[in-house]
Amino acid sequence: MKILFLNHNPEGYGTYFRCYHLARHLAARGHEVTLLCASREPTLSIRDRKEGNLTIRILPRVNLATYHTGHTLRMFLNARECLTQKMDILHAFAFPLHPISLPTLLTSLARPKVKIVLDHDDMWKGGFTLHHPAPVRAVYDFTEDKLPAHADMATAASAILMQKFRDAGLPEEKIHYIPNCPTVSAAMPDKLDARAALGLPPDAKMVLSMGHTYTESLFALLDAYATARQSIPDLKLYFLGKLHISDAFKARMAAYEERFAPDIVKVGEKPSSEVPTYLAAADALLLPMDDDPIEKARFPIRFGDYLASGVPVVSNAVGEIKRIMETRDCGYTAPVDDPAAFGQAIVNALTDTAGRQRKLDNAHTLIAEELNWPAVAARLEAIYEQTLAG
Repeated sequence: MKILFLNHNPEGYGTYFRCYHLARHLAARGHEVTLLCASREPTLSIRDRKEGNLTIRILPRVNLATYHTGHTLRMFLNARECLTQKMDILHAFAFPLHPISLPTLLTSLARPKVKIVLDHDDMWKGGFTLHHPAPVRAVYDFTEDKLPAHADMATAASAILMQKFRDAGLPEEKIHYIPNCPTVSAAMPDKLDARAALGLPPDAKMVLSMGHTYTESLFALLDAYATARQSIPDLKLYFLGKLHISDAFKARMAAYEERFAPDIVKVGEKPSSEVPTYLAAADALLLPMDDDPIEKARFPIRFGDYLASGVPVVSNAVGEIKRIMETRDCGYTAPVDDPAAFGQAIVNALTDTAGRQRKLDNAHTLIAEELNWPAVAARLEAIYEQTLAG
């Protein structure tokens, strides 16, 4: 098959990871896949990177503002690709957004032999669109409701997002669950070796939170950490990632940093090759969440990385993550609005020897049998074959 992936994110951010790992495993199965994405850095050039049967086409990025990076320019470039490239399948990710929706609609109208597959991996209507100006919100809400009428199939990363397609009128047989999976290697470093590499004492107690962007859940995490320190006084908290937060959040966080200095450590963004070392060095991995529609619908890729790490996962989980953690007994959960319970869950993860091993075994089984890119890509391949068979 010849497959085109439409993705709005820059290379190495957000939905790009979902697209990239699905694409590379489809390519490994013999299909020709082209993945469109934005450049990480400002540029007006278009360049290709080849990885076997996978072509990653990196489109221009123009930094107009933090989240405005030339989407409209890429809408036209995406449309050109859709109307000229030889393909059997067009898979449109984050399809409500205009750089994706208009090219997808044009393809449906101008190239009826091309099969259209839509993907939901974030809550747009009723979620992210609420943070956009009213005219943009109206467009994105409209395309989320109406574009599924042109879809031959649909994929979604959570049960809540599957329901979105039902609400848009798609029949059940066209809606498929395609979860996110780990991006880290299954062969994690030894814990003591990882600690030696980071200069962390073998017997130190350390928990880690990975991610670039935090909302109010950051302070649920910090309050939970404060609670956990009542039982484990020297507990360290590492933040791995860029930590994009507002100045107001920085000021609020500074009070915790001063209170617990030097045990709150912001290590910043690290190359992907170094991420397993940080994960393996931790005693527990923390996933703070908010009680809102966006969080309930999403399947953050770092959750898969956490499950694959061999380190216990602790979260004040909601939505899809809560469903997986509790039905599969693969981590420690706490009510989303109870930082003290979140803190006690951290303590449990570090002290509950028997339960800890059971949850780690369950996480390993879940990754080995279901949440791995080769298995999910094979499932997606079957969906494409069904779509082409008509």
